[in-house]
Amino acid sequence: MGFYRTRYILIIALLLLTAGCMGPPGADLQTGRDQPEPAMRVSVSSGVNGSDLPAIYSCTGPGQVPAIFWRDPPTGAQSMAVIMEDPDAPSGLFTHWIVYNLDPAEGGVPPNQLPVAERAGSGFQGLNSLKTRGYLPPCPPDATVHRYVFTLYALDTRISPSIPDRSQIDAAMEGHILETASIVNFFGRE
Repeated sequence: MGFYRTRYILIIALLLLTAGCMGPPGADLQTGRDQPEPAMRVSVSSGVNGSDLPAIYSCTGPGQVPAIFWRDPPTGAQSMAVIMEDPDAPSGLFTHWIVYNLDPAEGGVPPNQLPVAERAGSGFQGLNSLKTRGYLPPCPPDATVHRYVFTLYALDTRISPSIPDRSQIDAAMEGHILETASIVNFFGRE
């Protein structure tokens, strides 16, 4: 009985010490100060994080551009950017879509556009991983399901309207990101 009681006390002490090191929920582990929850939210074609991306937005359908909606961009946002990428691509991270210089007040990218270089509303489209301009519909080369990550960036500036690829857009956004929000959708061909 003494062995189990000692073991129980040691476990409780370890938990208390660990909890004290971690700080309260939402606290920064280095400073111990509370970190605010990001207010900006993003959604893709009315889907929720972790849902399947409908085939209408893929190579098995018409390859239409999904709608992107955001709310509560941070104060001071001068433009928004959206990057869609596939981290499960056989060749490594694959960029399907870059849209930048979106007007924060628009609240999103309209639905059901064709994947063309120019789009309705504000913003410009950059180069995807195949070096073509515009939306490249998901088309996994195998029977596995891939993750498609849509990341919304609120920026304190506008990006010069050249046609950037992924490395150029990342470099242009560096030091100008006020807040990000992401959603992951899944798609696989049968």
